[in-house]
Amino acid sequence: MHSLVKSDSSSTRKLIVFILVTFGFTWLCWLPLLLNKQFEAGLPVLPGQFYLGSFGPLLGTLASLKQPGEEGFAAWCRTAFSLSFPKKWLILAAGLPLAYGAVAILVHTLITGHPPDMRQFGLTSDLPPQFGIWMTSLVWMLTFGIGEESGWRGYLLPQLHQRYSLFTSALLVAVIWMAWHLPAFWFNESYLGMGFGVLGWAISLTYGSVVLAWICAGSRWSIVPVIVWHGIFDLLTASDQAAEIMAMVCSMLVIIHGILLMKILGKRRA
Repeated sequence: MHSLVKSDSSSTRKLIVFILVTFGFTWLCWLPLLLNKQFEAGLPVLPGQFYLGSFGPLLGTLASLKQPGEEGFAAWCRTAFSLSFPKKWLILAAGLPLAYGAVAILVHTLITGHPPDMRQFGLTSDLPPQFGIWMTSLVWMLTFGIGEESGWRGYLLPQLHQRYSLFTSALLVAVIWMAWHLPAFWFNESYLGMGFGVLGWAISLTYGSVVLAWICAGSRWSIVPVIVWHGIFDLLTASDQAAEIMAMVCSMLVIIHGILLMKILGKRRA
């Protein structure tokens, strides 16, 4: 009994360290952007400082791996970035968001009467105008892909799954993931313009967490497929021309997919 209590205490301490470092780094990176936007503070910011904040979950993971009882960085990397998983999961991870995007383009065309401008497809004013779609895709995968997924699915989800079902663990990750985004609602244009759409965003993120938990578990806890999924999905939904119809359609499809997966994940016990 004593060893069990000690183990729970150690696990809780590691999760607290993860959350404090993850939120602390990201929110410190985003604070000048928030103050400049809301109060015209005129604080100096680095190019791409918004994207720099995406590495909070990765740093939270690294800090947690330093805690007693952890196997260490090398052991974590061997699992998190392993390529020894059924490759169907990599195909699914790339194919699913592309399928969402294809449906979104169709709906956009039906509603507006014309297809989106493919010359601007996937591009965002948050990045330099000379960045094409391939460079933009790479930025999303290297920042919010690796930066976020190293923490959310690479560390936090497996830690929670030691105690809870995969579905419950995915929901808990979603709650923390949502809270992590909070400062962005006061400075980032994509979030500022949501209005009541924030409810749809929260539901979509919750079921997105379910979909990504399913992919990650199927990939034997490698985060390589979820990095690909995350990068492509952000490319589709965070681009300037996706602000209304395309982002909404992609989010709805993620919700439907997540609902279909609920029972499957619920059977995956701790």
